[in-house]
Amino acid sequence: MSIVYAETLPTKILGRVRFGFDAEGCLLEVKMRADSRSGARGKAPVSVPSRLQLERWLQAYVVGNAPPFPGKWEMPGSTEFARAVYAVVAAIKVGQTLSYGEVAALAGAPNAFRAVGTAMGRNPISLVVP
Repeated sequence: MSIVYAETLPTKILGRVRFGFDAEGCLLEVKMRADSRSGARGKAPVSVPSRLQLERWLQAYVVGNAPPFPGKWEMPGSTEFARAVYAVVAAIKVGQTLSYGEVAALAGAPNAFRAVGTAMGRNPISLVVP
């Protein structure tokens, strides 16, 4: 899938944050310190969260109170292992931490802690699946 609509919002802490959505309104990427100017690009699919919803979610995220993301998103990852890693990380509660080794074990590959680091480094929606 490719990005057909993007909304870029300014923040004091993260700089400009760009949310990219596909034709079905599913979140594909979040870029912090985005180069693009604030505002919308493209035609918004019906199911994309409004600018106000994104602003409120982002404000809550910055102060550590983020509710679930207000729109659709799918577990990222091009491999079964990467999707398992992101599923483990998505289930981590706010304020809780896990090491890469712990995430690897929970994803079913206890010795793959370096692969967890690689997967997390490639995470396209890091604000939603931190």
